[in-house]
Amino acid sequence: MCPTLPDGAPAGLRWFPDLLSPEEARAYTERLLQSVPWETHTFSIFGRTVPMPRRICMFGPHGYDYSGVHHPPRALLPALQELLCRVQARTGLSFNSVLCNLYRHGADSMGWHTDDDYPHGGQAVVASLSLGATRVFRLRPRAVVPSGTRRSIGLPLHSGSLLCMDGVARSHWQHAVPRTKKPVGPRINLTFRHMTGP
Repeated sequence: MCPTLPDGAPAGLRWFPDLLSPEEARAYTERLLQSVPWETHTFSIFGRTVPMPRRICMFGPHGYDYSGVHHPPRALLPALQELLCRVQARTGLSFNSVLCNLYRHGADSMGWHTDDDYPHGGQAVVASLSLGATRVFRLRPRAVVPSGTRRSIGLPLHSGSLLCMDGVARSHWQHAVPRTKKPVGPRINLTFRHMTGP
């Protein structure tokens, strides 16, 4: 396990704090803010339809249904293809798809979830690249303990860093990006995956 991960982090996490230099990260942030056709979606909770608290866009050769949203096949933009190559070279793994999330400010967030609902053909690692503002990425065990509480751990993900999730970290732990009241600028999160057809 990478020694810079917080105490108590689950097995299966690998963190690369310096995949991109600060200059590269700033340049890619600007490129993607301008070139990705960011989409606004809604989802249903407790019988109500509410706006998703972030902007998203999916790229890859296969369609994907996620949180009630259908993402059709879409070719990767040049900037995303460049980053995919960087991620593959650093991790030694193969990826063909990327889900882009735009957190515009501190009120944008991602709730607790696991990334285990898509066909991956045996290569289940999710590689998460952060660009822009630093946000805290939280993890907690998927199983509820007898007391009914679950302790979570936090990892601030800064621009240009890459976090890979596999094994126990992906299958038995949940993760989230909670909202914050602190002033914070836009953050782009790119989750690279290897996806196969249905």
